[in-house]
Amino acid sequence: MVQKTAIIIGAGPAGIGLNIALNQFGIRDTLILEKSDIGSSFEKWPSSTRFITPSFTTNGFGMPDINAITPDTSPGFTFKEEHLNGQSYQKYLKAITDIYKIKIHTKTLVTNVNTHTNGYVITTNKGNFTCKYLFIATGDFSFPHKPFEFGQHYTEINDFKNIKSQDVTIIGANESGIDAAINLAKLGKKVTIISKSTGFNGNVADPSISLSPYTNERFKQVLNDGYPIRLLINRTVTNVEKCIEGYRLSINEQTDEHITEEIIQATGFRPAMNPLIQSLFETNQHIVKLTNDDESTIFKNTFLVGSTVEHDTAILCYIYKFRARFAVLANLVAHREDIVVSEEIIDYYKQNQMYLDDYNCCEVNCSC
Repeated sequence: MVQKTAIIIGAGPAGIGLNIALNQFGIRDTLILEKSDIGSSFEKWPSSTRFITPSFTTNGFGMPDINAITPDTSPGFTFKEEHLNGQSYQKYLKAITDIYKIKIHTKTLVTNVNTHTNGYVITTNKGNFTCKYLFIATGDFSFPHKPFEFGQHYTEINDFKNIKSQDVTIIGANESGIDAAINLAKLGKKVTIISKSTGFNGNVADPSISLSPYTNERFKQVLNDGYPIRLLINRTVTNVEKCIEGYRLSINEQTDEHITEEIIQATGFRPAMNPLIQSLFETNQHIVKLTNDDESTIFKNTFLVGSTVEHDTAILCYIYKFRARFAVLANLVAHREDIVVSEEIIDYYKQNQMYLDDYNCCEVNCSC
């Protein structure tokens, strides 16, 4: 049985970034357990999908690249790209693990977590591990919300060129739905988007709610260029069934219907359905209940880190948001372990805008 002070489950940007911070704050007996490979979710992105957040090397001015997970790295510098694809970002994560010599056990599937007198016993396909502190950084890509039996989820599409139907309907009108529509329209498809709401041309400043400028601009362009896209808002798809023409969608409690050849479900994710999260945290629908320290309300020394974290209006679904919690959690663990942390390392993270210790400052308001 392998014993560690802290174990992180998940080798994506949240897990790797947190591990680096823990090491820098004096917690060096750490290990990441990953069921697949480092950054494997990014490898599975559709080939045309790009980061909606732009990469730019502004590190020297206390503003790290918005997609970086440490203050001193920049995906934009490494790949000379502003909007990286998933494959490039996976390479960035692998490079980070080499530079910082992060200990990761890949192809290690966690099947169960149990408490014991001094922490947790983690059961995997490669044996048992124990730890005092447990961090869940499993992300959301592996838990797509797929409410209907028919139609691919956005995450199941490897390349939009593989979609042969000429008439495609997308359920959902936020980032992935609009991105799918752009790609399909440029391939000459007739596209219909059906959604209860959309972030397109939204008037909310928080980019976690409105459509990102990158996607909004691209969508406006294809509409202005006359591509055949219909955007149907204030409509809820209540049922999907096969028919002679393809699929029949019932809309607004079957008061209306729509026929299409193919369906894409751009219906988001439900990471709270992760059995691991359900066993360690209180959940309410798709929200995970946490203390202000991102700690489980059920089990002490178990934390959630990454895009799944929400606190009232604070939604940490982007890297530049959730990376700001790495050093805060590392400092908390150091304090519980009676490790003296230098003010220099704390200031280092603060000066680089990566030390969010008060969620009250997270409300997003812009005057224009």
